[in-house]
Amino acid sequence: MSKIESKDSNYRDEPWGERDLSNYHVRAKEPFNAEAKFEKLVEHFVTPTERHFRRNHGPIPNISESDWSMTVEIKTTALPQTKCGKKSFTFKDLRRLRQFEVVAVLECAGNRRDGLKAIKPVNGVIWGPGTASNSQWGGCRLRDVLVAAGVPADLCDPFYETQRHVEFAAYGEASDDIHYASSIPLDWVMNPLNMVLVATEMNGQRLLRDHGFPARIVAPGIIGARWVKWLKYIRVQDHESSCFYQQRDYKILPPMANGANCEEFWPRFPALMELNIQSVICRPAPNETLQVNKPYLARGYALSGGGRAVDRVEVSLDDGSTWDLAQVYCINAKGSSYSSSSSSNSTISDTNDDDVSSDSSQRNWAARQWSWVLWSYQIKNVPPNFTITCRAWDSGGNTQPSAAVWNYRGVMNNAVFRVHPQLVATKGSQL
Repeated sequence: MSKIESKDSNYRDEPWGERDLSNYHVRAKEPFNAEAKFEKLVEHFVTPTERHFRRNHGPIPNISESDWSMTVEIKTTALPQTKCGKKSFTFKDLRRLRQFEVVAVLECAGNRRDGLKAIKPVNGVIWGPGTASNSQWGGCRLRDVLVAAGVPADLCDPFYETQRHVEFAAYGEASDDIHYASSIPLDWVMNPLNMVLVATEMNGQRLLRDHGFPARIVAPGIIGARWVKWLKYIRVQDHESSCFYQQRDYKILPPMANGANCEEFWPRFPALMELNIQSVICRPAPNETLQVNKPYLARGYALSGGGRAVDRVEVSLDDGSTWDLAQVYCINAKGSSYSSSSSSNSTISDTNDDDVSSDSSQRNWAARQWSWVLWSYQIKNVPPNFTITCRAWDSGGNTQPSAAVWNYRGVMNNAVFRVHPQLVATKGSQL
């Protein structure tokens, strides 16, 4: 573990003791932004905390559990003034509420931005496919916090006849605004099936500072930009957050938008919410060499948003001319994992998670799916000069486009994933 020295006083209290740089490709030092090494992502179904990607927009706040509190404010014209107001919550207050756990994938909207940069320049940290991680999050439901603050619990209440929003703001500085803030629709939060949490734990332990200690939002199925960390306040209001990160960032702008004219486009397009369908090849990894005519187990991850299930992953060894099914490792409704698929080339081996099994029982397609899936595909004989391609499908019938669609901010790249691996000839074979 090493420390990157800073000349900026704002970054001299960074949590270097929590960062094992051997697990990461560091993409920016200040603010600290690092993605997991791709080959390590698929070694565990639940991503170890020390391998979870780290995305920041400013220095990391250093807040003690005992000193921390957040304010919940109801600021809307839909309720009588007597029901509007503020309520403060301490860490102990959150822990007194009923606690829940959810295994959910967190993906940065800029995941795979490098693929869009390859087309033409984009604005943002140049990420590879390592800004997706699957964790077990623990905390109270945001719904319960809001009800305790005075928001109607019944979704049939007339209060919900008009769309409202929940804004979250963070302690600390942010690079583009006075602080980091964002919002999501209130009706999404209040549906208990959506499992939006005020999380205080990650993988059974207190959150690390990089991951939002003391408390953060966990919004399964929604882009990572809405999972606000280091919570300072939560506000129910009649409009979206006016913060930079809601209004002038994390939107897919049309292809004619660029750095010179983007200001005219930001107000015309919606803030991103749900994740799109995505799959990635993690093995073979960059710089990994395969032997021609030898077997090889390709591996990767796939995910989707809005609670939609990844129903299959397909693999091609001829750049998309023909496809075969990969083995898919899933999590069931009770939280344990199982696998499903079927192709003669599928396998369920080479995994480190004890709870991943070969149980072929039917998946519960009615349940909302917040976790990623892992997949594997057995190549019986590595062919010479080949490209391996993967694509996923979800329960909404969505699949990945064959080519990347460029946008100025470089977000939501979910083109089919291609790897042209390095090869070495074996005895009697040719490249």
